Amino acid sequence: MSGKELASALVKMATSPVKADRDAIARIERECQMDITTITVSLENSELMAQALIQDISRKPETLKIFATGMFWGAVIGIAMLFVRPPYAVCGAFLGIAAGVSGRVAWTEK
Repeated sequence: MSGKELASALVKMATSPVKADRDAIARIERECQMDITTITVSLENSELMAQALIQDISRKPETLKIFATGMFWGAVIGIAMLFVRPPYAVCGAFLGIAAGVSGRVAWTEK
């Protein structure tokens, strides 16, 4: 049951003509020390937070791939520069990192 379904079920119970439903809602309100509308709003907010976290977690492996690609090409170009022009090896490594990151970002956008 999702947060929206649970919130709508609580609202239905709160407006129900059945005394047991109203008593159950009153017990929930006493236990939470909030009224039913505040409880339903917090349920919806919790669901939005959970969805945002799930999206953030699913995005992290892509960020790691971008970082790893940049470090790989930085190392490759830095080692190559050691053989070609040793004083420029550090500069080559930084350019390799930039090229690797930008290449990976451009590739993932397609």
